[in-house]
Amino acid sequence: MELVFNELSLIKPMENLEIAREKMEQFIRLIQHSVNLGVRRYLRVDEDFIYYDIGPNYKIIQWLNDKNVDMDMRRYFKSVITRKPYIDSHREADIYSQFKSSDFFYNTIVCKGLGIAHLIDGIAISFQSDDEWNKHTITLRFVELDNTGDIYEEDIETRHISNKFHLDLHKTYLDQKRKIDLNNNTEWRNELEQLFPSLIFCDRAKAQLFEYKKGDLILKQIQKRLFELNEYFTSWQEGAFNNESLPSKVTPESPITLVTYTEEHTFLCPDGQYRIFSWHVRVTPGAGRIFFVPDEITRKCIIGHIGNKLKTVKYST
Repeated sequence: MELVFNELSLIKPMENLEIAREKMEQFIRLIQHSVNLGVRRYLRVDEDFIYYDIGPNYKIIQWLNDKNVDMDMRRYFKSVITRKPYIDSHREADIYSQFKSSDFFYNTIVCKGLGIAHLIDGIAISFQSDDEWNKHTITLRFVELDNTGDIYEEDIETRHISNKFHLDLHKTYLDQKRKIDLNNNTEWRNELEQLFPSLIFCDRAKAQLFEYKKGDLILKQIQKRLFELNEYFTSWQEGAFNNESLPSKVTPESPITLVTYTEEHTFLCPDGQYRIFSWHVRVTPGAGRIFFVPDEITRKCIIGHIGNKLKTVKYST
């Protein structure tokens, strides 16, 4: 799990030098606390990051050389920000390509850091510069031109922190991600039952996961969606399935599609029954889908398809 700097949190610098130093210290303490909880010890930042103003005529590079600031804190921060750019266009060509072909907006403002945090399934981190950033998730507008030539738009949620309280709200997710990182030599796709106890995977879906190469960007997004589904179904104790309670957009297929393409949406489940899969969540960027059935008896989620979109009346190819 990585931290990505939200550049929008420094659109307005702090009012004075004293506040700027105070906010910098809070920001660094939050990074340190994140690292203690298992987040990797580096911060993805824009290439011009050190030239951002954090106060009146006071840039980050000036703070790094400010003898009135604790030297150990300055050294720590310098070591954190020099390891990773926002995106390494050579080593992370797939992420770079996805970022260049997509647009992310926060309240109509183009955003880089928040969008990249979504792409790499990381956590966006902001300065406590405004109440605007006092939230543990940020809703973005995601826009891309899909492979059918249509413009696809969706509201997505990105994990976010600007204080320790926000970080504590992500603790369960961080614990799950840490299990995968600690077992980096172990293929997480072989441990689905342990990682996602509230999800039941059809053999078809398990096989589809292994069609992707280890390290493929889309696997991070699939993993993110599976964690979201597992979290919802773990807490689903009563009432009907509520797709609005999931952070990502979840929709059913149209009735006419299920009638026209019944066979394409019907899969064999682990209990030996064939079921029609209608509910699905999109894996963005791209046209990936995860199709599932909410089992109202067991309160678990049956995953039937992980891959490209299935045939519909609108898209029959």
